[in-house]
Amino acid sequence: MKLLNYKLLLLLITLMASAATPLPGFAEVPGKTKNATTAEVKQALLNTIKATEDALKALKSGADPETVQQHISDARQAVKGVEINRLDVIRTRTSEKLKHARQALNKDEKSKTEELLTESLKNFQEMLRSFESGI
Repeated sequence: MKLLNYKLLLLLITLMASAATPLPGFAEVPGKTKNATTAEVKQALLNTIKATEDALKALKSGADPETVQQHISDARQAVKGVEINRLDVIRTRTSEKLKHARQALNKDEKSKTEELLTESLKNFQEMLRSFESGI
């Protein structure tokens, strides 16, 4: 009887272990997100810089606030693709500056908006240089 219990216990452990390990050839576990590649991170930085430059140009050229808002929103979305831990602090602070630029634009404070966008652009370019030097 002891032997039968022992074999059943071993069978149960084996079944549990085989169920926990993924089978070869099957797709990844659903719901798990992949880390961004260096090319994807660089492209996200470039897109962020472009959107920030576009927002600054639109503001300086006197475009309507909705256009500037859209460029700021595009920059804030693009910066979310920058998934590098060493750039995370700069990314968060600069994204906050974009948020404040949008709020200043809503309050019709053009000079404050321009100042914040210029600082954001400088920080994003610094992030790109830091990223490229660390590759």
